[in-house]
Amino acid sequence: MLKYILASAIALAAGMAAAQAQTADTILVNGKILTVDRNNSTVQALAIRDGRILATGTNEEVRKRSDQNTKVIDLGGRTVTPGLIDSHIHALRAGLTYSVELSWIGVPTLAQGLNLIREAARSSRPGTWIKVGGGWTELQFPEKRGPTVEELMAAAPDYPVYVQRLYNTAWVTPAGIKAMALTPETQIPTGKAGKDGTGNLTGVFTGGNAAFNFLTAKIPAPTFQEQVEGTRRYLRELNRLGMTGVHDVVGGGMFPVHYRPAQVLWKNKELTVRVAFRYQTQQRGNELQTFQDYVKFTPQGFGDEMMHFTGLGESITPAMFDGSTVGLIFNPTDKDKDDYYKVVRWAAEQGLSIHQHASTNNAASMVLDVFERVNGEIPITNLRWQITHIEDATEETLRRMKALNMGWSVQDRLLYAGQIFLKVLGPEAARRAPPIKTGLKMGLMVAGGTDSDQVAPYNPFVSLRWLLDGKAIDGTQLRGPEETPSREEALRMYTLNAAWFSFDDDKRGSLEPGKLADLAVLSDDYLTVPVEKVGELHSVLTLVGGKAVYAEGPFVQ
Repeated sequence: MLKYILASAIALAAGMAAAQAQTADTILVNGKILTVDRNNSTVQALAIRDGRILATGTNEEVRKRSDQNTKVIDLGGRTVTPGLIDSHIHALRAGLTYSVELSWIGVPTLAQGLNLIREAARSSRPGTWIKVGGGWTELQFPEKRGPTVEELMAAAPDYPVYVQRLYNTAWVTPAGIKAMALTPETQIPTGKAGKDGTGNLTGVFTGGNAAFNFLTAKIPAPTFQEQVEGTRRYLRELNRLGMTGVHDVVGGGMFPVHYRPAQVLWKNKELTVRVAFRYQTQQRGNELQTFQDYVKFTPQGFGDEMMHFTGLGESITPAMFDGSTVGLIFNPTDKDKDDYYKVVRWAAEQGLSIHQHASTNNAASMVLDVFERVNGEIPITNLRWQITHIEDATEETLRRMKALNMGWSVQDRLLYAGQIFLKVLGPEAARRAPPIKTGLKMGLMVAGGTDSDQVAPYNPFVSLRWLLDGKAIDGTQLRGPEETPSREEALRMYTLNAAWFSFDDDKRGSLEPGKLADLAVLSDDYLTVPVEKVGELHSVLTLVGGKAVYAEGPFVQ
């Protein structure tokens, strides 16, 4: 009998503990919550416990999960989405200089951009560099042009000034040229220095990635503390825009040491965006050894839910990287392809994920030749390899990717570069660039992103608007409706599909019980606001793991 009583008491205690375990820490009620589940369900309310979603449903159903200790957030009818995830962004690189450089992203006029430089000169010590690091285009200005060196000199007399437009042009003042120790004889890798009739430098530089990496490397780096603070502020800015995750693809000039600012925030539990990061090599000839050295200390998956290593990319070998401009000639040698094969095969042996840059279908086809060769020797279909960009992808290329169970990362680069694409490849190609709907229909995993911070704005809602309207920044219609995703499909590209790229789709990307409570409460209704207004949306409350990382208005505590 005593044994029975004890057993009953234990069972009762366990039942009470289980009941208590179902009580929410926080509930959100009276909302329009887009869960992005299998059925694209919309619910009124959501319960959170220990950083994860406990339940979703009606207000009445979710309120049953609360007690006197539960925090109740009244959404007031606002729309909620899963936290947005950029599948291809150079966030850690952007953070390094975010606290010390100017941004022309979203600046409406050239005059206003010059005024920002003027104000920076007034508040800066003599000799301080004033830098605008890309992410803008003259098409966003009514003036339809970039600055002149003379205008920069007038705005910041005697200051070293560097202004970069995408990966196409940079303007440097005479003080900047002197500080960089540039001469008419200086060789600019993959670039060209403008010269006047007497052979002197004009301060205008053109070229590709390597040219601007060469120039910016001559500008003194911020202090380590400035890098930490810049990274902190940049990630908070992403939070303001509803972002809770990034797939960071490092980029030119980045080495493991440049991850330290983000690692400091991670160690101190101050990261406000989940970072899935990758490694790439920065020089030819030693790629395989470099990767082998890296992964000795950082195996794939190393880290936690806030920051973890998710594979190689976006450049695996420099010789198989086709640059960032539409129409570049790309003709790697047989040796280049064989060297690439050796690294890629090794990655397959290690079970590493790969995220490969390919601006053109031509480059993607060559990459796929190697991937298919490797797959014939070591199956890669469970490794979720990815190709990014391919604005002119053919249906055959997408089919080949689907057969390998790959992902395709699409960015809004044509928002700024659409006119270039139109000029080089013509209106028929532009009408299907990129062929998003074709990829989605065949079941290819397609995710959204920006490739920010130098070739497009980091704002995910601007990218979502571009996904929905296919227009360049000057309003020119490029992509047609036959290749345009629905609003629900575009949102899925920025949430659950993006989570798939880092093997996180079972943990985040949709608002379902058991998943991490990463979400954004929006300033307007994403599903019904006019398409041209989608780019003006932002978050009024962003939660990462159930904790507020950004709040405004009635949600400020």
